[in-house]
Parts: sequence; C-alpha cells; structure tokens
Amino acid sequence: MGMQTTSINRRSFITGMLATGAALGAGALVGCGGQPQAAQGSAGGSSASATGEDWTAPPAPIEESEIAETIEADIVIVGAGTSGIPTALTAVEEGAKTVLLEKGDTFFAAPNWFAGIGSRYQNELGLTFDRNEIVNDLMWYANHRADQRLINLWYDNSGEAIDWYGDELEESGTLEFAVETDNKDTGGKHASPPVAHVPVEKPYKEMQPNKMGTRLTHPVLLDKAVSLGLDLRYKTPAVQLVKEGDRVTGVIAKNEAGDYVRFTASKGVVLASGGYSGNRYLMEKLNPNQSQNLTSNPQDNGGDGFKMGVWAGGDYGRCAWVMSSDRSIEGGGWTPGSQPWLRVNKFGERFCNEDAPYDFGANAGAMNPGNDWWNIFDANYWDAMTKYHTTICSRMVPAPGAVCTTLVPTDADNFYEMYMAPQLESGNMVQADSLDELATKMQEKSPDITAEALKKTLDRYNELCEKGVDDDFGKIGFRMVGVTEPPYYAMHMITGETGLAALDGLRVNTNLEVIDSEGNAIRGLYAVGNDQGGFYGMSYPWYYGGLHAGKNLTFARLAVKNALSA
Repeated sequence: MGMQTTSINRRSFITGMLATGAALGAGALVGCGGQPQAAQGSAGGSSASATGEDWTAPPAPIEESEIAETIEADIVIVGAGTSGIPTALTAVEEGAKTVLLEKGDTFFAAPNWFAGIGSRYQNELGLTFDRNEIVNDLMWYANHRADQRLINLWYDNSGEAIDWYGDELEESGTLEFAVETDNKDTGGKHASPPVAHVPVEKPYKEMQPNKMGTRLTHPVLLDKAVSLGLDLRYKTPAVQLVKEGDRVTGVIAKNEAGDYVRFTASKGVVLASGGYSGNRYLMEKLNPNQSQNLTSNPQDNGGDGFKMGVWAGGDYGRCAWVMSSDRSIEGGGWTPGSQPWLRVNKFGERFCNEDAPYDFGANAGAMNPGNDWWNIFDANYWDAMTKYHTTICSRMVPAPGAVCTTLVPTDADNFYEMYMAPQLESGNMVQADSLDELATKMQEKSPDITAEALKKTLDRYNELCEKGVDDDFGKIGFRMVGVTEPPYYAMHMITGETGLAALDGLRVNTNLEVIDSEGNAIRGLYAVGNDQGGFYGMSYPWYYGGLHAGKNLTFARLAVKNALSA
C-alpha cells in the first residue's frame, strides 16, 4: 500500500462534506437499543446548508494537488457501526484488501437485538415461520410503500447472517446468542414473532439482567478483522467519492493531520455511515413532519454517506419517516411510556386503544390538541405491568424466555427507584392520594384538566376493566387493568419522536447497489444500514424485535459478497 500518483484529469468527483447540521441530543430506547457508544468529535462540514443552497448539487471537486497519498484497496467502507463492521469482517475473511473509514474516534454501538429467520438457534428450539405471513405483515405495516424484494432478501438470507455472527461470538469464548422467545403467545393484534437474537455475555442468565449488545460484539469483530488485515482508520471522514465514467472507484478522506488521502476501491465502496437523522437541515428538508417533533437521536449521523450517494447520482426516499416511539418526555425519553397504561389528553379524556406498537402510540398522541398526553396508573403499577406482559423493547417485568437487560427492573421497589423517582423529582410525573389532588397537580402542564373530567374518565375505564371488555376502544381484555388504589400517578408524555434512525435512504437493488432515478445501478457503489432505504414505509414495525439491526447485518454481508463477485 504505497504512494500512487495516478492522474485524475478525466475523473469526476462527488464531494461529501456539505454541512452536517446540528447534532441532536443523545438518548436511546432501552432493550432494542440501550445507551449508545457513539463516535465522538465527528461532526464536520460547514454551515453552508443553512444558506438555502441546493444540497443535492455536488460541491466543487478536490484538486489533485491537494491529495497527499493514495492507498489501493479492493473494498472501502464508510462508517464503523452495526453495518460497517460486519461488512469489514466479511470482506477480510473473503481475502479482500479492505479499508474501514470512521470519522469519529471510535465505533458506534447501540443495538441489542438482531432479527433473523431460520437460524440454527431457532431450529434447535423447533421454531418455524411462514414466509408469506411475515413478509406480507411487514408490507402491510409499510402500507406497501416498501420494496418487497428487499424484505424477501432479508427473510431468505438473515438466518445465514445470524449463524455467521454467532460463530464469531462463540469463537471469542466470552459471548453467545440468546433467542428471545417470550413473544409467541402474548395475544393482541401485534403479537411479536420469536425472531430476535440477542448477543449476551457468557453465561447467559435467564430472567436475570445480562450484559448484551453491540457494545460487546463490535470490539470482538473489529479485533478479528484487524488481525486479518483490515486497515481501520478512525478520525478519517470520507469527503468525496471518486467516479470514473459510470463507476465509483474510490473515496477521498481527510486524515487526522488534515491531509487528503485517496483510497481506491477496485471492487466497490460500501456506504454505511448511519444515514442523515442527525442532520437537522436534512431532516427539515426530507422529513419535515418528523423533524418538528424529533426529541432525541443517539447517533452523530450527519448524512455524509447519504449525500455522497445522492451526488453520485443515487435516487433516494419515497416515504420519509423516522423510527419513532411513544416514550418521549420533556428532556428525553421514558421507557415505561410504552406500557398500555390508561392515557388521557389535555382535557382528561381517554382517546385511544393504548395497546398498540410504539409508533402507533406516538401517532395517536400527535392527534391530540396540544400534542401531548398523560399516562395514568396507581399504586399497583408492578402488578399492572406483570399483567400487561409486554415484550421486546417495552418489557418491564422479567419473564421466562425473555432476554433481560441490566435496565429491566426486578421488582416494584427497583422500578420505582429506576423509573419513577427521577421523574417525580423532575416534575414530569405527579403523585397524589386523591383524584382531586392529581387533577390539580396535572393542571400545571394541562390547565384544561378538571377533577370532574378525570373522575368521569376513570370511573368509565375502571367499569370496563371490571367487565374485562373494552367497549370503548377495544383494548385486549387481559391488559385492561383498573386504576383504583392510591397513590395515583400521572406521567406527562409528549409527541416528540425518539428518532433512532431515518427510514428513507438511498434506493438500492437486490444486489444492494445504489440505483439512479431510472433504476440503473451505479456500479461500484453499495449502501447498507441507515444509508440504505426502501425497506420500510410509513413506520417501523417494532414488534419484530431487532428487525433493523438484523436487516443491516444481513445486507452488510450480502453487499460485500456481491461487490467481490461482480
């Protein structure tokens, strides 16, 4: 890997360092995500995008005289995260000379779950699945505004990807996969299929807190990749794609010293930089409805790879949305917000079936005047959550077959200390010994609430709970739990979206090649992870535990294999 002096007189350059936008506040969903380990100090670019100029127009190319060094490689990957790291390890295991560029000073890690179908772990448990049922369910959830070929691709190849990942974990001697099975018979319209595979530290402890997730697995995969020859470069943001004719042939990056380095990619460039949800400007341009309510984003995802793909001629979007949930509060998020508590609006009126996926709950709240609501529960909150028996990211009570994180409380007192006491102190939650007192305290945030209205709502709700049938909104019977025992609690929720990722990225074909607006592949350019779109429609199907990370892992392996065989 020496210095090259190849002429670039006939090359066109697609620059990738327009404004990154203001980074959004950190925060992640417990269970599926957990608190992220994010790349630090990686926000880059200027404020040019704020001037209103067309972000889709490629900026001026970098001059040949500015490039200090050229490094030859087969595969160059942009972004060291849940997609980029498996891409890199797969590439070096296949014998490819591989460079992994990351603009931060470390990798990004957040997911705890990986969804897959047909893995050996599921086979050992006798779990079976209906392809048409699952694929059609995901298409239904997307309002058919997704590319079904990509959903088919995940379904048909995710088992192999999970098995490969499991081999890497087991080789480490310290990690293994546990399969989430506490979701087969929970009832309701949105019962979760047992697709989630959770990397945990050995030995796995059933119904007890476990250390888990990509914060543990990324170092294992990276260490092996580096031992096999991976050229891993932190603090090295990609700033430009190199395109010769109709093919992307490399990347220009800026090293820690501030010098431009060109990395040639004879087989392909894989964009895995995390999408654009950390770029406020792009969110406002491409995702305006969601950007107005976005309250948190754990990733420093400024859209570098996404913009470079667009400037290379890539098509993008079709349905802008973010991975949202009903857990937003003033100042962050509250994981128990997704429990099917009684929910009332600013007038103290019940307004929805509370037993719905997290994004549906957020959507229902957004319909309220004031764009907020209250979760109401009583002294028997732990008993209520036990009866609710929610799963995946909303789980609050350990259960057989559940893979529990260190953030799942073990009893009522532990739950109070973890999730209630801090919110009572912050003022987001209020507590009272009577409904009159509760209404009075709620009036600080919702002046229109009256004790009469709140009592009327609770009398009706408790009547339905006693009956076991929700004649008003159709909530499933076993989750109809009354609010009768003081002290009473009310938790103020807002309809901001806890945005883990934008769901619309670069359009790709089934080879994961970026395509243009006519559907033609841009040769040598692949997109995975949040840089890749087309898999989701109007929302994200949370009840498929780990679907996003599982899709990203599966497509990472497929993209690099396709690049190497092209």
